[in-house]
Order: sequence, then C-alpha cells, then structure tokens
Amino acid sequence: MKETFPKVVGGVPLESPLILAPMAGITIPPMRAFFRKLGAAAVHTEMISGAGLIRSSVKTKNMLAVCEKEDPVILQFFAGDTDTLYAAACKAEQEAHGRFAAVGINMACPMPKVLKKGAGSRLLQYPDRAVSMVRALKEFNLPVWAKVRICSDRAPLSTEMFCEKLLEAGADNICVHGRTPAQRYSGTADKESVMKLAQLFPGKISASGDVFEPEDALQYLNAGCVSVFMARGALKDPFIFPQTLATLGFSVDNRLLCPSIELQISLLIELGDHIAEMASPRLAEILIKRLLSGMFKGIPGIAELRRDCASFHGWNDLRRLMSGCEHYFERRDVLCRPM
Repeated sequence: MKETFPKVVGGVPLESPLILAPMAGITIPPMRAFFRKLGAAAVHTEMISGAGLIRSSVKTKNMLAVCEKEDPVILQFFAGDTDTLYAAACKAEQEAHGRFAAVGINMACPMPKVLKKGAGSRLLQYPDRAVSMVRALKEFNLPVWAKVRICSDRAPLSTEMFCEKLLEAGADNICVHGRTPAQRYSGTADKESVMKLAQLFPGKISASGDVFEPEDALQYLNAGCVSVFMARGALKDPFIFPQTLATLGFSVDNRLLCPSIELQISLLIELGDHIAEMASPRLAEILIKRLLSGMFKGIPGIAELRRDCASFHGWNDLRRLMSGCEHYFERRDVLCRPM
C-alpha cells in the first residue's frame, strides 16, 4: 500500500489513504491538527450548515477557521436545496478563499434535525437534487466530494445508480458509509456493499463504517477503496492512525506506535490548551475527557485517573490533575501501551 502513495485522491494530494471524517462538535481546528500530528493524511471541517452560513451566523462562520499544521482540509456542507448550497459556497469563497483543498456535500447524516431540512441522507430520496448540488459546486474550481450511505430498498435508486449519477455530474470522490439512514450508527456496517462499489467505480470510492482496528482499514483498501474515513474509531483510540499506517507499511515514529505515559499526557494537555484558546475551556474539558477513554490503553492505573478526571469540572483543574498524574500508574516500568 505504501508504494502507491503519495498520490492524488479525489483531486487532493495525499500522503496516505487515512482521512479524519467530519464529526459534529469534534472536528474543530485543534482536533484536526491533533489528528494530523498522529497521521491523518487529510481532515474535514464539521458539517457546516449552508443556511446558517448564508444568515451570517457567527457560530457557523467560525467553522470556516483553519489553524496551522492541519492542511489539507476538506470543507463539508449540508443543505436541503441547490440554491442554499451554492450561496453558502459563494460565502465561503469570499470568507475563506484558498483555505480548503476540496468542498464536500453531506448526503449521509441520519439525524432528524438534519433530515427535516431536506439535507443529509434525505438527499438519497432525491437523486436529481443531489446531482444538481454536485454540478453547482463544480463552478468553484475545487474538487467536489460527497458522503453518502447505503440506499434503502425504498429509495428511488440503488446505491450503485446513485453513485453513478453523482460521478457523472462531476463528483471527484464519494465516501460511502456502510449503513442505511434508518440504521443510524447501530448494527454492523455493510462492508461488502462498500467494497463492491469500490470495484465498480475504481479510484472514486472511499470507505466509512466500523473502522476500529488497522485490519478494518486494510480490508477496505485491499478491496479497492481509494481511502478510508475514520470517525468513531479515531475517538475510541486516536493512535489507530499510526498503528494503521504501520500496518500498511508506512514509516511511523516509534514514539507514536508505543506512546509513553509522558507523551500521551503531553499531547492531551497541548490539545486541551489549544481548544481552550480557540474555542472554550468548557469544550476543552469535554473533548479531553472523551479522548481519555482511548488513550493510555492497557496501562495500569488508568481507570482511577479516568474516574477522578470525570469528577473535575473546568479545564484548568483538569489540566492540573493531568500534569501531576504520574502517581496513578502502578507500574512505572510500563512505559508504553501494549500493542
């Protein structure tokens, strides 16, 4: 796999096939830079409301921010109609020209608040509208990416036909999540369907769904998927990026393959400070606690640290606890997490 990279995927030059997926409330600039440091070849913005950007919502406009060391970044919108999407893309071009490597359309989100706007996976029911959106974005001289789900039996088109229409309209890359909208995030992703699509449309299909181990990504890539989007698996264990890169044959800093307690603490504190500065101390507290569930995997004493961190409120107090947490670890000879 290493021999085929770097290469251009969906119009975007990538060093590897591993991409951080868009996640609401998660993929803010500091988190994107954090995962780039761990090995993500590209990252996504949060799913940005086209309507919110047109209204000049301060919160939505702030989602266009990009910090150092996170390029390439894919800008992803959700919208219920082509006019809204086009107007939002115009606004983004004015506000953030040159910041993004590609522009994406979310046709996969299954959440009710998105569906009721006619956006997200609701677009699977309206293929002509989805096609119109892709064509509209092609005017902006950026690669156009789409993220979709498996079409249900009641959808007007099969997933294969839906993807074919998007590609004919000019989509440069389609990421397929292997669940139907009704499944949301329950059950098991239909990897076979995703891999079949990759074989039908060589070089155009990226995979998403149930990537929790390096072998999951390898399975998708061996079947012809051009890249793999990592989402919940990356939150569960951020070090899935360096581990997967090593599995694929890429050269990886051994400090990331066997991260010491000190390194993991340092990374978390640095990330928390960055989030507190760019977003808010409250969000820093929330996201660092969430990442703690995966970091320090297999190290004695982590259960007690997680418990005590959960009882702390406020980033400054949490930071102080983490800065002096060495005493939590029962065996100081355990310098790194087991592989």
